[in-house]
Amino acid sequence: MMRWLCALWLLACMASVASVASAAGYPRTVTDIAGRAVVLPSEPRRVFLQSGQDIVALALLDRENPFARLAGWSNGIGDSDPGMWTLMQQRWPGAARVPVLGFDNAGHVDLEALLRLRPDLLVAGITARAAIEGGPVGPILDRLKIPVLYIDTQANAIVNTQQTIALLGRALNREARATAYLADYRRRLAALQTVTQRETRRPTVFIEARAGRMGGQQCCYTQGNTAWGTMVAALGARNLGTALLRIPTGDVALETLIRLKPDVYIMTGTQQVRRGTRGIKLGYGGSAPEATAAMAALMARPGFRATARDPRSCVYALHHQFYNNPFNIVALEYLARALYPQRFAHLDPDASYRDLVARYTDLPATPFVFHVQRNHLGQDRCR
Repeated sequence: MMRWLCALWLLACMASVASVASAAGYPRTVTDIAGRAVVLPSEPRRVFLQSGQDIVALALLDRENPFARLAGWSNGIGDSDPGMWTLMQQRWPGAARVPVLGFDNAGHVDLEALLRLRPDLLVAGITARAAIEGGPVGPILDRLKIPVLYIDTQANAIVNTQQTIALLGRALNREARATAYLADYRRRLAALQTVTQRETRRPTVFIEARAGRMGGQQCCYTQGNTAWGTMVAALGARNLGTALLRIPTGDVALETLIRLKPDVYIMTGTQQVRRGTRGIKLGYGGSAPEATAAMAALMARPGFRATARDPRSCVYALHHQFYNNPFNIVALEYLARALYPQRFAHLDPDASYRDLVARYTDLPATPFVFHVQRNHLGQDRCR
C-alpha cells in the first residue's frame, strides 16, 4: 500500500507542468500553532484546507481570490455558514469548482483522493493534530515531504488567531498583509482591554452556543475554556461554562442557571440547518425580525425567564461563526457592549466589521445581521 501511494504521488508529479521558480525567501521555516518548525521549500501553490472555515483567513491574505491556490478543501463553511459561502461564490464564481474532500478532526479522509490533488501544503486545525499524526495521514505526508501546518482560531481564540494570521502570512508570502491586519486587530483589542482591565466587577456570563440546535425545548449547550469562553475571558468576565464543565463543551442544566442567575445571557445563532433545529439565523442575508422572533421563542421555554435577575435585562444573540474566525475582534466588541454597556456604549461593531472587510478583503459590502437583543418583557431596550 505504501509503495503504491508513493508511486501514485511520483506519477502525478511527473505529469504536472514544470514548476515555477520559488519566490524570493524560500525555502523558509515557519513555526506553527503546535510549536513545530515547518520547512516550506517554495511558495505553496496547491494548498489543501482541512477546515473549510479557514477560507476566511485566506480572504484576508489572498484577497484577490482566496480560492486561487487551493488544490482542494473540506468545505465545512457551506454547511456551517451558508450565508458566507453564498457571498463567496457570488464574488468568486470559481469557488464552486474547487475540489471538495471531507477531512474531519478525527482524521477521516480518502487518502488516495487527497494525494491525487497533489497538494504542496496541508493546512489543518490544531484539533485534528492527534488524529493526523496518530493515523496513516501524517506518516505518509511526511514520507512524501508534503508539509503540514497546524493553525487555530478556535481553541484559544484571541491569542491563536493572531499567531495564525502571522504564520499564514509568512507561509504564503503575504507577510505585509498579515502585518497590516494584525496591527489593526491589536489596536482594537488594546482599546477594549485597557478599559476592562480597570474594571473591579467581573460579570458572570453564560453562552448558550447554537441555541435551539436540538429543537425548541432543549437547553443549555455551552462552551467552556475554548472558543467563546476564551473570548469572554479576554474581556475580564467569568464564563460559567468554564467553571461548570470539565470538558471543552457540554450541557448545563437550566436549573443550575436559574440558581446562579448569570449577569449576562448570550445565545449564539447560526444558519446551519439540521433536522429539528430551532436556531437563530444570523449572518449574511439574515433577517433581524426573524432572528428576534426565533430568540423570543427560545426565551419562552419553560423556566427560562427565571434565569434573569431582572425582567428588564436583555438576552443577546450573536453570530456563532465568530467563534472560529479571524474577525473575532468584532465579536469582542459585541461582547464588550453586552458585558459593560456603560463603558462601551460608543462602540459600533457593525461599522467595525464593515471597515475591516473594506480595508483588508475583496468581499463585497453586503447586508448582514450579526446581533439582536431582547429583554424578558419583549423589548429591545436593556436595563
